Amino acid sequence: SVWDDPVDYIETVKGAYRRNNWQDQPNYVEVWSEKGTILGAIRPLADEFGVTLRTCHGYGSTGMESQIGSFFNSVKKPITVFYLGDHDPSGHNIEADMYEKVQRASGTKFEMRRLAIHAADIRAFNLPPQKIKSTDSRAEGFQRRFGQGAATVELDALPANELRRRISEAVTGLLDVDRWQRALNVQEVEFASIAEFGEHMRTILAHQ
Repeated sequence: SVWDDPVDYIETVKGAYRRNNWQDQPNYVEVWSEKGTILGAIRPLADEFGVTLRTCHGYGSTGMESQIGSFFNSVKKPITVFYLGDHDPSGHNIEADMYEKVQRASGTKFEMRRLAIHAADIRAFNLPPQKIKSTDSRAEGFQRRFGQGAATVELDALPANELRRRISEAVTGLLDVDRWQRALNVQEVEFASIAEFGEHMRTILAHQ
């Protein structure tokens, strides 16, 4: 990477710097989604909280569970993963499979909570129900759990506002609010320091 001058570089730093405010928290949190299609709707919220988003689809084929497992092994605090997935046989299986693989790879116990979609959401939000695919090898287990005539529904059907509300409520519930506010205050001071240094460099260059 190249810049026109030090001020140009500092402007890049101002846009790229983000303090890890979770370092002061008693918990570590991530959000995993079965599908990448909903990430655009929840990414601004994840950015606001500084929470890592991951897409679970295809993890088993890429070996990403080992990468996540290694990282989780380095986290020395309780870990909670909030999961977003389809309410269908495959969606629930992916959730269980990823949990098992990452826990085995990390050697670390962590909590995984499904935020969406739940069976009750179909009626509560008048979601378009679908029938279980007869070719789905996981259908039998799903029917034992949710009923013989259980309907399925895809994650994308749940309103984005409801997804954001659930994520915000879940993440906030694990925050030490006082520590979080102190971290935000520190972040503002650091931003101001970077900006001040940028103005100082701009003045120096103007007099050269």
